[in-house]
Amino acid sequence: MRNLMLRLAVICCIVACAGDFVVTFILGAMYPGYDLIRDSESYLGTSGSPVAHLMNLWSVFFFLFLLLFAVGLGLTKLRQGFWEGVLVWLIAAYGAGEGLGSGLFPYDHVNGALTTSGTLHSISGAIGGTAVVFIPLVCLKIFPRKNYPGFGAYCMFTFFNGLFFIILFLLAHRGIIPYKGLLQRIFIFNYHVFIMMMALLISRNLPERARSPGT
Repeated sequence: MRNLMLRLAVICCIVACAGDFVVTFILGAMYPGYDLIRDSESYLGTSGSPVAHLMNLWSVFFFLFLLLFAVGLGLTKLRQGFWEGVLVWLIAAYGAGEGLGSGLFPYDHVNGALTTSGTLHSISGAIGGTAVVFIPLVCLKIFPRKNYPGFGAYCMFTFFNGLFFIILFLLAHRGIIPYKGLLQRIFIFNYHVFIMMMALLISRNLPERARSPGT
């Protein structure tokens, strides 16, 4: 039963992370005038968007898939330590911030100013973005670099690469540099690939770790 639950959790992770690219690409193509390079994903779910209902529905499903992934890990492989628990909560927070919050609160503006919904959208997105940034650092606590040197290097690369693209995205958000949509998608791609790799590594390695002394 535990193995089946773990497999389903990993599948939910892959569906959420890979599906996000597929869904937003398709919806972007269905939105006349929407530019994947210049426009962020938030505009797909605004009240004036012709694909808002589909984008917001996907956002909720994105949250549910990541929540199932986090719960599945918590019930199978990640019950035995503090950092494992932190990882579960970070995954759930990322899904809630970038998925549920985005789906429930469209990124709306009135006369160029954010509405209450738009403000809540920004806050939830900031919470989700902050949570996902720290996932690689928490993974270093679960997978020590001396035992997993390759994955440890990947964790550090993902963390610093993510910070770099967050800075670029914030600059683009303020209109200082162009290509806000592209920068956001590179940031998301960076972390979604990492989360999928992390899920596969956890599913293959943590059973041995759980049986070792002191864990």
